[in-house]
Amino acid sequence: MSLDGSPEAARAAGTAIWLAEALGATLHILHAVAQPLPKQDALAQLHVPEMRRARLVLHQQPDNAEAAVLKAIAKFDIDLVVMSARGQSASAGLRLSQRLGSVAQAVIEHTPVPILLLPVRYRESLPWKSILAAVSGETAADRALQVATRLAASLGIKVTAVHVGDGLAEDRTQPFGRYTDAAHHEYPYRIEEMVERGLASRTTEECECVGQVVFRQGDPAAELQDQVDSHAASVLALGCHGALIAGRALVFKRLVESADCALLLVKQTEQPTARLRVGKALDDST
Repeated sequence: MSLDGSPEAARAAGTAIWLAEALGATLHILHAVAQPLPKQDALAQLHVPEMRRARLVLHQQPDNAEAAVLKAIAKFDIDLVVMSARGQSASAGLRLSQRLGSVAQAVIEHTPVPILLLPVRYRESLPWKSILAAVSGETAADRALQVATRLAASLGIKVTAVHVGDGLAEDRTQPFGRYTDAAHHEYPYRIEEMVERGLASRTTEECECVGQVVFRQGDPAAELQDQVDSHAASVLALGCHGALIAGRALVFKRLVESADCALLLVKQTEQPTARLRVGKALDDST
């Protein structure tokens, strides 16, 4: 994870430390700084509690933050990145409409590694209670569901899979047009097929973590936020294409602005499955 000493980044540190401890994983903390400090001084400046530094490795890099994070991901074979949507830029009082800081945006756009992004409105609630995964039939969403179930199995929590249809888009996929009971008959089967495809390569334990499949219609961002609230979900897993230019990733951008839970972003890549190792498997790679 990347820290810059801001209060926003400090909240990310709490979540990252808890997650590393829960998974039995090594946590790499990256601090992009021109003049490195003694380790204990640096960790104190970054608001990392002294009693929780056992499984933590600190890296102080002279590069700019964007380059340092991307280099560290490759160098240390990182499987999950934890970062705040905005750090120092939020502390500086920039408008909330500026959803992402430059570091977060660069990492999202340029790395295939799953990212646990903590929005500006994020409220830390540990331990995690459940994960909500948005399914859509796209490859990126399938991989987000895979990562979500892998995490859930390791943490002993449940996943709720939810598909949000926007009405008109659903009509176009119906071979004979829309009918009155579609929401009760046709859609649930199609959504179950999406979930089954996303879980095709998962273990039995991971598949059993999916406790519920939900279909909703309406505005995707609003409905997903409503489902997060309804299920008291700690994390919302989303498939992400990585392109954050104007007019793209509109649902994600709205959730970064409004969500108060963590967002697990999993990009569509050329790899057959999204990778996320935990426990000893992660330790063996360091």
